[in-house]
Amino acid sequence: MWIISIPDNGVSQKGDKIFYCIKSTKKLDTYDSEPCDEHNHEICVMRQYKDFQWLYHHLSTGNDIGGIIIPPIPDKLGSRTLETRKIMAGLRQRISIGEIEATAIDCKKLEIFLNKIAGHPYLAQDNHVDCFLTEQETPERFSFKKGFFDNVLKSIVDFRHQKYKDREPAFQQDRYVINNACMYWKNVNQSFSQVIQSRRKVAVALIILASNVVYIGAEIAGNMSTERKLIQSFGECLNFCRKSIDAACDVNEINFGVILDYYADYYEEAKEMLYRRTIRMIDYDSALRAYEKAKPRYQESVSREFYVAYWKADVKRKGTKNAYEQTTETAKNELKRFNFARVRDLRDTLLKFAEFQLAAARNCCTVISDVLITLKDYR
Repeated sequence: MWIISIPDNGVSQKGDKIFYCIKSTKKLDTYDSEPCDEHNHEICVMRQYKDFQWLYHHLSTGNDIGGIIIPPIPDKLGSRTLETRKIMAGLRQRISIGEIEATAIDCKKLEIFLNKIAGHPYLAQDNHVDCFLTEQETPERFSFKKGFFDNVLKSIVDFRHQKYKDREPAFQQDRYVINNACMYWKNVNQSFSQVIQSRRKVAVALIILASNVVYIGAEIAGNMSTERKLIQSFGECLNFCRKSIDAACDVNEINFGVILDYYADYYEEAKEMLYRRTIRMIDYDSALRAYEKAKPRYQESVSREFYVAYWKADVKRKGTKNAYEQTTETAKNELKRFNFARVRDLRDTLLKFAEFQLAAARNCCTVISDVLITLKDYR
């Protein structure tokens, strides 16, 4: 199993090309009796965003993914300039953030994507994963575009089959739950973006307030040094509150915001997996009906052509049945893994979120208390 990290200080840019430094360590399995040099040895490679697309493409097209929830690849956010980072597509719209924070968000999303693949019991066995993580030479790149008409066609087909009754009530319930969860996670992600935006506006207002307080206080105090110091201390307190809010927004965006954004896309992949299973179930039902229709009723009156059609229908029925049953079994395990990982990741992120909020609130409260004590002691 690979342990992967993408440090934000390892990002470099050459012209319009952005390179990410991927550090990978192969974890030693507990059943290995003799460790080799490959284990616990860090490997560092440089990759572009197109290389991530190359990996995602081979994983999704080179494997039978009928019942597999493929970890979603994060969207490309474009150039490193702040002007192009102010607006992101869809629910990823955030208020303007700093260059360092924007880089950290990109690295965090790509790191989650790679660790999800490396921890998958089936996808991690693909040779392209080891090639991506270990080979210094970059893989062959290609343009990865999704056409508008492909999305429209997918929506039409999905609408035709989303109300198809499932053979198993448990999967019928899963389809209902995941369809609603996709909408809920998108709403939560959007609400979190609005919270971050509101807090950053408060931080900007504190900057203006602190500047005005210091300026007006200096005009009022004149040459009185004591009053100047008190007003300056109050302005510094406001500035510290502003820095605390900015720091909290940055940390929350990089950690909690990234998880919300990623699982909003991850639920869409789970929905896609159930859709693929539904298609195979429909194929099996259609083949079963064709088989029943082709089944001979009176053997003495059946021609050779009739038996050939019956044999073909039987072959198709068995093939679609095996595909459907294998996809169903894989989907059951995938949904268990997905739900367990979702609860674990959200729990860990919420704990970090709460701990940071408490620490930031304590620090801010301490500074404000010191300023209030100074003001009370003033005579």
